[in-house]
Amino acid sequence: MEAGLLDPSFAARASCSAEHQHRHTLPTTSTLLPLQVSSGDDKCNDLKRRKLSPDIYQTIPSRLSSPSVTLPQPLNTVTNAALLYHFAISAHRASHVHLQQAFVHPSISSTTIANVHLFPLYSADPPRPFAHDPNAAAKALDLQLLALDLLRAGLSQGGLSEKEKVAFGLEFGIIGLKAYSALYKPVVGKGKTSNGKQVDAARLIGDIQEIVGQSHFISGRQTSFTPMRLQLELLNARIAFLQNKFHLGKRMIQQALANQREQSSHRYALYLLYLEYIESTGSADYLTVADDLMAEAYSKGHIQVVQLAALAKARSVFVHRRWELASQALSSLSAVLGLTEDLSRPVAITGEGDERTWQASMLVHYMILRSLWSGRIGDDSSARTSLKHIYDFMDGTAESEAFHKIRANGGIMMLHLPGSEPLRVQVTPPNILYLLTYLTTVVSRRDFAGSNATCKSILHSNALRRYEDIARADDMWDVGYSEFHGVSRVEKQQKEVMTIRGEMMLEHATALLFRSDLEAGYELLLQSIEHLRRHDLFQPFAPHICLLFAQFAMLIGAGPLAARFYTACLQLINSGSEFGLIATIGLLGSQGRLSKLTENPVNRDLVSGLVEKCKGSTSAMFNGAGHLLASLTDENVVNSKKQLSTAYEISAKSNNNFLRLLIFAFTTSTHHYGGRERMYRQLETGKELAKMMGGKDRPDGVGQVILGLWFAYRLKEYYRQEGSQERANQAREGIKNHLNRLEKIKLQSAAMLAP
Repeated sequence: MEAGLLDPSFAARASCSAEHQHRHTLPTTSTLLPLQVSSGDDKCNDLKRRKLSPDIYQTIPSRLSSPSVTLPQPLNTVTNAALLYHFAISAHRASHVHLQQAFVHPSISSTTIANVHLFPLYSADPPRPFAHDPNAAAKALDLQLLALDLLRAGLSQGGLSEKEKVAFGLEFGIIGLKAYSALYKPVVGKGKTSNGKQVDAARLIGDIQEIVGQSHFISGRQTSFTPMRLQLELLNARIAFLQNKFHLGKRMIQQALANQREQSSHRYALYLLYLEYIESTGSADYLTVADDLMAEAYSKGHIQVVQLAALAKARSVFVHRRWELASQALSSLSAVLGLTEDLSRPVAITGEGDERTWQASMLVHYMILRSLWSGRIGDDSSARTSLKHIYDFMDGTAESEAFHKIRANGGIMMLHLPGSEPLRVQVTPPNILYLLTYLTTVVSRRDFAGSNATCKSILHSNALRRYEDIARADDMWDVGYSEFHGVSRVEKQQKEVMTIRGEMMLEHATALLFRSDLEAGYELLLQSIEHLRRHDLFQPFAPHICLLFAQFAMLIGAGPLAARFYTACLQLINSGSEFGLIATIGLLGSQGRLSKLTENPVNRDLVSGLVEKCKGSTSAMFNGAGHLLASLTDENVVNSKKQLSTAYEISAKSNNNFLRLLIFAFTTSTHHYGGRERMYRQLETGKELAKMMGGKDRPDGVGQVILGLWFAYRLKEYYRQEGSQERANQAREGIKNHLNRLEKIKLQSAAMLAP
């Protein structure tokens, strides 16, 4: 979840704006253009004035006597400064009207489809069906630039009061940072060019810094300016961070926290701003600052802020892979949410209104993290339970419309703090939670077994991708925006959607490859590359793509090609990472260096080092693989069997069927547990598991080809030894089917890889 205070100057700005309107505008006019006011001089007035006859209005005796009302003297003029401020505010607030259309990618169809409910254009009043506007982002930015021009013109007016100077400077900072964030593109993808407006971003940020600095200095002269001064403090620090002046921004926040000890809402905003900018650096300060925020909020009884800080801390642990802290962070988060470690009992969402929405959002976030952690440590039962809660919560919020408000405003929530001003925060919008729910389901339970209709990885990938190019309600594109958002926020969220879509495509392709649907898997890999390149996302996904192409090459028997892809993968990632472990083990396998390890000391020592790294991981997948590899390097048969037993226990608890297949293939070839009956059960189980990997939907029943072929050969030999000719013939038929399928794969692979 991304938490932070957006446009924190809203409260001060609203009050200041209201004061100007009260003093300088006509309350009944419905137009932004000023009405001409008569000066009392007939020569200056085109309208002819008629003198009223005194006989018409005479005093009439009456029992009803009305007290005389003294009307205020009408203003002779509306100052230019007031008009410029009013128009700037109007232009700024009008800019967000175009943000939803800027967010929805042009490729998304908004055409009415049978049985598909499309989402509305939230900014319309009343809401109307969504329609694309290719110039929406430009319109929003133009309105913000117009507002800046009007504010600069207002600041140049003579005779401004100190309060007016501060108000103009505050608005200039708020709007200016939005425009600067949209214009400033520090990173442009290879072969890409920026299509931003021709605006001098360096000059703009310089003007923002100067005007905000002057306004902040003036705001310190009177205590009545305190609300605006606090917002200017936040703007000053944000400007420093945007200019990569990290230490300056940090000092500003520390000084502000030292000077302002009473305003809880402002102090929380300072903490959150600092957390927002140090998260991307991976700084160890993040967890310390989050703890400080939690402690302060807890001491003041602001439980929602405590929950927010606990979630931010847990999320940071996952983002930066601090797995040694994950269990503790999740326990802390569950405690402040009032949950127990036992999730077998129903978890109810209580409260009403904003409180219910907040609680639902927090619970979904917690369950997503809990599911990912359970999947990582191999607790498949806990992962299933957490996922069930997530779907119950998401279905419940859809029925009760608990997320309707934050869907329409882009995830803006107000936290009401006892004894303090409310705190406005940005939470994860429902459309992103929707995407994360499906992605978490696939990632936390990479189960490739079953038919196409029951395999979880295939089923949930298809469910998510079915409407990915349609403007369907309650789906990934269904979100509105508010005046607290800008074009840069819209662009960032569109990239988030495209990123998750890319991740889901790669997960889907992985499932297809391991289910031996190689042609479809290869085609989806090519589509994934096209998608990632189109949205300038290829670079961060390049290691993952290299790994999948290496595994594809191994599945078709192209060892040298697989080695090239594994090597490329290793060159793109940091050494010593878990991802590097996968690529290194795969590279050794593609080079044939995992066989006869006891006879090759060099390879054995290399693999032994990898084994220790795998065993030291918190990931059940790596633990299981480590114990399996350890059984290959240990010459002691008893110890080797113990390693295999441990690997099997891990695979069973984590529901890792592919690892179970590998273990059964090894135990039925090298180590024979118990009698022949036990070996037979392992062979039959292995055969069925191999069939479950894509064979349920094929007429020949062939799933995982290589391992399925191995079990077919072993079963034929077993039946021959047992004297069961009929079953031996059935096994021969299975061998024939697997060999035919293998030959087709070779032909398909040759065609796919042909230049």
